[in-house]
Amino acid sequence: MSLFRQLGQAPAQAASRRFDLNGYERMPGFIQRFLNHMAAKHYSQQTAQRYLYDFLDFFRWVEMASAAEVDPSTIEAESFIEFDHAGADAYATYLALELDNAPSVINRKLSSMQSLFNFLIESGVTTTNPFQAVERPKRAKRNPVYLTEQEWLDFSTLVRSNVGMSDREAAWFERNRDRDFLIIQLLGLTGMRVSELTGLDWSDIDLTTGTIRVIGKGDKERLLPLAAPLIALLEQSPGPRVGPLLQSVSGKRIAVRTVQHMLKGHIDRLKSYLPFLVHKQVTPHKLRHTFASRLAMAGIDVLTIQQLLGHESVATTQVYAHIGDEKKKQAITGLR
Repeated sequence: MSLFRQLGQAPAQAASRRFDLNGYERMPGFIQRFLNHMAAKHYSQQTAQRYLYDFLDFFRWVEMASAAEVDPSTIEAESFIEFDHAGADAYATYLALELDNAPSVINRKLSSMQSLFNFLIESGVTTTNPFQAVERPKRAKRNPVYLTEQEWLDFSTLVRSNVGMSDREAAWFERNRDRDFLIIQLLGLTGMRVSELTGLDWSDIDLTTGTIRVIGKGDKERLLPLAAPLIALLEQSPGPRVGPLLQSVSGKRIAVRTVQHMLKGHIDRLKSYLPFLVHKQVTPHKLRHTFASRLAMAGIDVLTIQQLLGHESVATTQVYAHIGDEKKKQAITGLR
């Protein structure tokens, strides 16, 4: 494909923004405005960052396909909107055949581009979306990966110990032992998203009523009941109960990446003691699956699980329905 007919020569002027995104200054002005629009619509910073990385991938492909040096920050909307359906198809083919991206990754990258063009249409910049009719790869239906009841209990017990650690690692772990355990219990016993977890303040917790206030996607608020083990952990928490609930060693609000890195470290050290961790690849989101799956196995209806997880649509929660159905089937077939 040919590169956009003309590229703007002047750097795009960045509007004020709420997000602090890696690579923001490298984006053209119209993409910066799109990212600012995401901030105004209360998307999370993590979501906006993923979009930005997808745009960077797209411009890398443009540079490769055109055999020309491309500075995204100099591209004007007028030239960008000349990108057509044939180009969008070529990009999708590149993702599938050259990069060998998984269907889920391809769909995400194409959706990022489609959302950008939808924004440009709404802004009156263009009237067409070249990604609208691009054929998407079908995603194989996969059941959520989760820990069984016993696996969760075994993991919860062992993660608080220092097994599998060197003396140096154990000394560092001791400083964060209670915080790390609280993080894992919050993820596994409330089903909240990791971005929701890191946004928690002490003011969101009401130990009298045993509830915690969570701000989810789109700034939507939901109130979650706290399990008894969580109430006990929070009641035992030392120090002033103000500001961020979870803090880094430097006293700042803990970052999503820190939580992910912490959990991975515990998973890696416990694999030889808990073999199921080898193939289950536990992440913060897998603990969310664990929470929902345990509820389904306990016979909790899908609508209640939807409300607890903060899903916009019950269709998203329906993936857990088969777990409860399987439990019912086992109960019937086991009758004698």
